[in-house]
Amino acid sequence: MGKRILSVVLGAIAAMAIVSLVELLAGRLYPLGGELDVADADAAAAIMGAAPFPAKLLVVLAWFLGALGGAWLALRISDWRWSGWIIALLVVAGAITMIVMLPHPLWMQACAIVMPLIGGWIAVRVHHKPYPGEPLLG
Repeated sequence: MGKRILSVVLGAIAAMAIVSLVELLAGRLYPLGGELDVADADAAAAIMGAAPFPAKLLVVLAWFLGALGGAWLALRISDWRWSGWIIALLVVAGAITMIVMLPHPLWMQACAIVMPLIGGWIAVRVHHKPYPGEPLLG
């Protein structure tokens, strides 16, 4: 049981780190055209609407890669299939939280649910049980 909890915790940390790094890259490549104030919904909508399409794609890619990487790590640690799905659902929850806080186009709202689930599904599908004597993260 402890191994399962540890795998979910470490997988969630890995997923958050991956999402943060990819979104940081998006911010560096495509800086927002103004100060983003989430308290002012109209200004936030204008800034998010003016973001270039590749920047939005990088955010969607961040959700996918975060779920994929975090789920893979959780599965690798615990070899428990549900850990991958738990990580994918945590990334979905984080993406939905971001959608609620900041306005996003409809296609990004759909991707906030679909892409982390695809990432989690791929991680579960490619995961294989370590052979006896194989290092856990080797």
